[in-house]
Amino acid sequence: MKPTLFGIGIAIVSLVVGILAASAVWIFWDAWKAADRDAFRALVGAFAGAFFAYLFVRFADGFKKVYDRKEKNHTSLVRLQHYFNDCLSITSDNLFIADDCVKVFNEQRLRSGELSIYMNVFHPYPIDRELVIGLTNVRFVNEVYSLNVEFSKLNDSLATVDRAYSQVRDAFVAKHVDAAVYILNARRTRERCAELKGYLLQTKQELIRLFAVTNLLLKDPPFLVRVIRSLTQTTYPPDFEVALAPEVLRVTSEMEGIGRASAKRIQEAQISVAQPSSAADAAQAPRR
Repeated sequence: MKPTLFGIGIAIVSLVVGILAASAVWIFWDAWKAADRDAFRALVGAFAGAFFAYLFVRFADGFKKVYDRKEKNHTSLVRLQHYFNDCLSITSDNLFIADDCVKVFNEQRLRSGELSIYMNVFHPYPIDRELVIGLTNVRFVNEVYSLNVEFSKLNDSLATVDRAYSQVRDAFVAKHVDAAVYILNARRTRERCAELKGYLLQTKQELIRLFAVTNLLLKDPPFLVRVIRSLTQTTYPPDFEVALAPEVLRVTSEMEGIGRASAKRIQEAQISVAQPSSAADAAQAPRR
């Protein structure tokens, strides 16, 4: 059915184009045969002007779309840099929690009866699926999409470990399970954290690689971005370090002054609150 409709559409378009072409040829031929050459020149001039104006508009619109697409790609790459940086920070936190959990629930402590209550939880990864829409590199789009899929799976695993331990921890604190059950689940939590550490290290390496890919892709910014970079200051001036030290001292002094003023206001407020209470106590004291 679809091929038939497509063929009918092609036939209709071809018929319309043929009619327009025949009409244009007839008009030019009739004007050429006419005695008035000025009318023919005016007709050709009007047609050429309209034709080249149309071409100019279409080319300008096409170039604008290409530039807008490239600028959107550049903006998405900059946002991805911040996204990868945040994910690297979360990965470092999760690696610390995994190592800390293994240390807290080491076998020597558990056998000695030193039962610790662990309160840290893993941090989930944010998943921004809109970032890939602005990218133009298909291979990079697939890599970012695969990373988001891995984040989704990793979030489920992290939440499962946290949920499994928190249930046993709360039950142990409430005296609903004995120490033997708690120690058994602590060992399982330690094993799961050690397993998660391997996945977290792989995630860290993948994030570093994608961050490096983003840096390389950002080396070809749009034309206007290059102009803005050349006109605005993007690095520290040569004498920046010399001027930084006294500025740090000035800011520190201002912050200390604000702290002293705040402490003075708090002290005055405490005195004003204490004075009416003292006066009321004196009024209520029995007279002899």
